[in-house]
Amino acid sequence: MKTAQEQSVPSSIALAWAGWQLRMPADWQPMKLLGTPQKGSVIVGDSDCAIFSLHWERPGDMAVTEGDAWVEGRLKKLGVAAEANPPAKEHFTSCGWAHGVEQEENKSTTYWYGFAASAGLVIGVKVNGFLAAALRERAVEEVLPSLRVTPAGHETIWSMYDISFCSPPNFELKQRHLFSGDVALAFEKSKQDSLFLRQVYPADLALKRRSFERWMDKRPFVEHRKLRRRTVRVENWEDGTRKHVSGIVRHGRKQLGVPLGWCAPRWLCGVAARDAVMDRVLIAEHMSARAADQRMCERAIARMNQTDI
Repeated sequence: MKTAQEQSVPSSIALAWAGWQLRMPADWQPMKLLGTPQKGSVIVGDSDCAIFSLHWERPGDMAVTEGDAWVEGRLKKLGVAAEANPPAKEHFTSCGWAHGVEQEENKSTTYWYGFAASAGLVIGVKVNGFLAAALRERAVEEVLPSLRVTPAGHETIWSMYDISFCSPPNFELKQRHLFSGDVALAFEKSKQDSLFLRQVYPADLALKRRSFERWMDKRPFVEHRKLRRRTVRVENWEDGTRKHVSGIVRHGRKQLGVPLGWCAPRWLCGVAARDAVMDRVLIAEHMSARAADQRMCERAIARMNQTDI
């Protein structure tokens, strides 16, 4: 019989980035992440080896016929024939795959390609052909069928290392800070409208090092504007539905240094809270040339680690 602790450990976790998402075994993790939301790749593996790689690209306006041709062209370039019933076909405009292609001795590689018109994404997945058969089949039978995309103009999930964020529609990822115990993402809707999201853990240790305000002040990214202390207003804050999530809400203004302080100020609203159940510090800060949106910050906090994909 499993212990309560063993039963609480998930058998699978989410991996989501740049508009695509999937589920994979809990002991698999991203080993390398490269590129931008427009074009990039990720390699996923376990403690022993790389298991699969996923490449994505936003090619601009691509017609359905062009998407079909792209998928067909990828497989043709490999010199393999497309097989019937590719995994996740119901979630893509067009897709194709070749399962267990033996191009070398003792190597059985699976290739999968898809085009999603709703997201403007083309995606390619390659499952390592040198893996043991059981491990290859887990990637093919469990991971590939779970692949999904987020339509353009919708909230986007960003998830890895058992941490997840959700960005509002039309906010684009500009910077990332991915470290064990400290994960932060910076988004922009325009040069005048930005959103900063962060999780630090364990919270007990983090809050012994710095207060909520100090964590909000110490971003891992370079900032040209500085907070004007005389504009700051801080209040206690509590999540309306989760009593174990509480902290502060801060309003204020950031400006460029002298002599440009009068030029292009930004109004900000930030929420910093401790999730007592997950033992994490959660931070969301909206900055705008107009009024900052507290509700946006509260929704970002509420959506952290609450995604179900």
